Amino acid sequence: MKQLILLLLILPNLLFAQEIYKNSSNQQYLSLGSTENGKQNFLNLKNGMIDWISQSELLQMQQVDILSPHVFWDKVNKNSIGFHASGYEPFWNAIISKNKLQFQFNKEENVNISMDIKSSSLTSNFVTIFHSNNGIYGLIRGLPNGTFCEANLDKPASIYEVFIDYKGEIFEGCAHLDKL
Repeated sequence: MKQLILLLLILPNLLFAQEIYKNSSNQQYLSLGSTENGKQNFLNLKNGMIDWISQSELLQMQQVDILSPHVFWDKVNKNSIGFHASGYEPFWNAIISKNKLQFQFNKEENVNISMDIKSSSLTSNFVTIFHSNNGIYGLIRGLPNGTFCEANLDKPASIYEVFIDYKGEIFEGCAHLDKL
């Protein structure tokens, strides 16, 4: 598993879900990196809600900032947002927050985890690695520009993929940011 994590860390990615945009009313929105029905999800930085913004609305907005991975992760955590992950072959679901993995495979288990946010000095990738005291490891990373992960048709397409080593079995899937 450690070799897999190291390999994934050195593959080049671009940073996508950390841009801040403002609209004509000077309201700021943080991109969360998912699309569904022609809209993208954003964290409204004024009220902490998740808004879905159409492509035509986004074209009217101006990018005003880009956050480091650590600042991005702090903002989503403060607004009770975490990664919702899923995959198939076998089917599984997980919710990953700052300090907890809620994993559902054959049964639901809640595991305390530690997360390490990584920021590559070469590419500014968003990569997070998590682990537990009982040998559960995982990695979430952003995909290359224009690439989306779609493991489940009833979930939004996202720029994040996830790998979880859960009790010796590797689970691969997609993750999107949403309210916990």
